[in-house]
Amino acid sequence: MGSKGFLTTFIIVLTSTLVFYGFSSVGALAFTNTSSKDFGDQTFVGPFDISRQKEKAVKEKLEEDFITLQTDFAVDLTYQDITIALPAEVVTFDVEKTVEQSNSGKENPIVATVSVDGLRTILAQQFSSILFSEDSLQSIAIGIERELETGIMPLTVHITDYSDFTELEIATSLIVVTEPSTSFMNVINALNGTEIASFATFSLLDFIKSNEIGVVSDEELTVLASVLYSTILQTNFVIDERNIGSMLAPLAEPGFEAAINERLGLNFIFTNPNKTAFQFHVKYANGTIVSSIIGMPLLYSYSPFVGQLESFEPKTVQQFSAFVPNGQVHVADEGRKGMEVEVHRTISYEGSVVVDEMVSSDFYAPMPKIELHPLKKDSQQIPGNSNDGTVNSPDNQNSADFQNGESNVDKNPTQLQDEDEIEVQYDKGGNIIE
Repeated sequence: MGSKGFLTTFIIVLTSTLVFYGFSSVGALAFTNTSSKDFGDQTFVGPFDISRQKEKAVKEKLEEDFITLQTDFAVDLTYQDITIALPAEVVTFDVEKTVEQSNSGKENPIVATVSVDGLRTILAQQFSSILFSEDSLQSIAIGIERELETGIMPLTVHITDYSDFTELEIATSLIVVTEPSTSFMNVINALNGTEIASFATFSLLDFIKSNEIGVVSDEELTVLASVLYSTILQTNFVIDERNIGSMLAPLAEPGFEAAINERLGLNFIFTNPNKTAFQFHVKYANGTIVSSIIGMPLLYSYSPFVGQLESFEPKTVQQFSAFVPNGQVHVADEGRKGMEVEVHRTISYEGSVVVDEMVSSDFYAPMPKIELHPLKKDSQQIPGNSNDGTVNSPDNQNSADFQNGESNVDKNPTQLQDEDEIEVQYDKGGNIIE
């Protein structure tokens, strides 16, 4: 081939290359212009406003916003009664995917990614008593990502919402009861299996009214409330109302009484502060009421106990009655001892006591012992006074009168009657008659 032919071939190849490159560049430019997004009014990503901005500007803005979000990161993980902080390093906010999935004129979620490996390490360190399966870890990570879509801080994530845990008996107590009434058994049967929903409040009197159980004595309701109270103190449930009587209920243990008086409105109320529901199981068998709570286990252990118990002897009050024979004493009321009892509770984690708190201080005033004594008639007469009312002369006066420089001669009969002959009289209530 000559130089002329070579030159012709070169020109043809060069021209074809330029044409092909030109078409490719135009196509790429057209595709780029077509894929670029413009965001209109009322367009948000989480709490960030990206209205009336192009895609490139939105990415630049979100990069700055996500840096701030990462800096101010405040996410807590809660399992029942324990809350821990989730480190910011475990979470990554993805600008590219967030913009890619965003639509104009809408509220769009933030795309966040949770490191499963990092999450596994955190949960193993903080919740060592709980075994998290791989499925649970994946589910919890997805749940955290979902709740981070709003970008609102601070945020609390209840991991029990995203994983299944085995339900166990977390508390139990019992109280001895002999021959419960039919209506009392109706209350027990109605209460057995009752669910206490998350963050729900339970009122014993309202429960009885809503179930149309009928009339149940305050004494039996006090027994039931007391055994429930003893059970609840073994959990993190919050006691909203609990009362005691003027004297300890016969079947209740000191410090664990929960008195009910429907007429006075004395109720027993508590709240479940957990994100999970619990069930009450109450049964009667062999003269004993057994109360228990079933649900996802708590991480802390709650152990109530009597910290201090002091008794007070009753005083004795003497009263006088005309119906009590001389030389005898009748006991109208034996009275009773008073009592002050303090209940404490230890809160432990993995066998170590975290806190020792005082739950209550109950005081029962002593009642005095009442004794009935016979009436006493005291007659006092100055020696030397005659029965006929005459006044003795100085020669017949007791020598002690003259030693004191006193004589009855200078006193009139009225003074002698007032001072020399005084008779004390009592009424039937033992009071002196003036």
